[in-house]
Amino acid sequence: MDLKQKIAEQRPRESSGSRSSNRFDYQKDWAILKLLELHKSGKDYLLVMDYYDDIIIFDSETSPENMEFFQIKTSDANWTLRRLLSRKKGEKGPLPSIIGKMYGCKLQFPNHTLSLNFVSNAYLSIDLKEKKTKSLSKREIPFTEICDKKITEVINQLKEEHSLTEDPDFMEITFFRVSDLILNERETFVKGKLSDFLEELNPKGTFKISLVYNTLFDEVKRKNNYEGNIYDFDELSKRKGISRSQFTSIIKNFIGADNKVEKVWSLTENRLNTEGMPIVELIELKEAWDTYKFEKMDLTNNYLQDIRKTIKNLVEPYRENKLLYNEIILPTYQDFIATHKVDLYSEQYIKAIILMELYGI
Repeated sequence: MDLKQKIAEQRPRESSGSRSSNRFDYQKDWAILKLLELHKSGKDYLLVMDYYDDIIIFDSETSPENMEFFQIKTSDANWTLRRLLSRKKGEKGPLPSIIGKMYGCKLQFPNHTLSLNFVSNAYLSIDLKEKKTKSLSKREIPFTEICDKKITEVINQLKEEHSLTEDPDFMEITFFRVSDLILNERETFVKGKLSDFLEELNPKGTFKISLVYNTLFDEVKRKNNYEGNIYDFDELSKRKGISRSQFTSIIKNFIGADNKVEKVWSLTENRLNTEGMPIVELIELKEAWDTYKFEKMDLTNNYLQDIRKTIKNLVEPYRENKLLYNEIILPTYQDFIATHKVDLYSEQYIKAIILMELYGI
């Protein structure tokens, strides 16, 4: 059975609704950092949020064969094996432990699981096979490095939780990882990584990092919090995932756009000067242009996006006219204010929208 078919048949072991809505934003910021890492690798991927586990990474957005599971938890104190194995009381008996839930993912997908990962801002305090090495000095601990006594505890509990008759096969693929993401400085840290990422893609670009961050965070949040039914892999990808192609589409709004916009403005400015547009009005229009070129990328601003759609339709009848200002910008603006007598945006801001919709940028 291929992985896509198995996704359609396997339901998550628990409902994610209230759990996802109460999750700290730390998980969403970690997902953004993981997207940057995956994207820079050049490989295909699909990152899925809050389904089976906190984060799942498939090796393809169309034909996946393997998956990795990530459980993300923050803590004010270092982790211990006791905490990882503890089980809270549920209505029908003890709930799964953290490690029990992790191994449960492998049981659902025994032939497709590449790794099980517990990720936190805190370290793990545990005895290792190499006695001279302190676990609190390690940011990554494969379970193969944990001492035999502790591993035996894990094996015994997994056999009890999952009613296994044989020892579970998990040590080679299970990892404890300490994230670089600092709990109280997460937003600043992610913005810094985003800035480096965008600069690497376009060294000459000008980016409004807060806008890029908010756009990505809102998209991650939207996918994370989706609570509708999932029927197959394609639905899972659409509702809960961000793929390489989707991430590329988001980033493309910010990469290279600034250079193109500035070239278009240079040509527009020459044309408006030729038509005799007053210099003061031209300066105000340029200021509005510079503001709008960033704000138009905020797809969560429904009010602005609706205005864009309206203006796109209004400018169409005037597109082939010769004079840019008197025969295109001005009549489109007059049509707009005929139905929007009071608006949040200034006259020059609306005219900047008209220009960009005219040029399709």
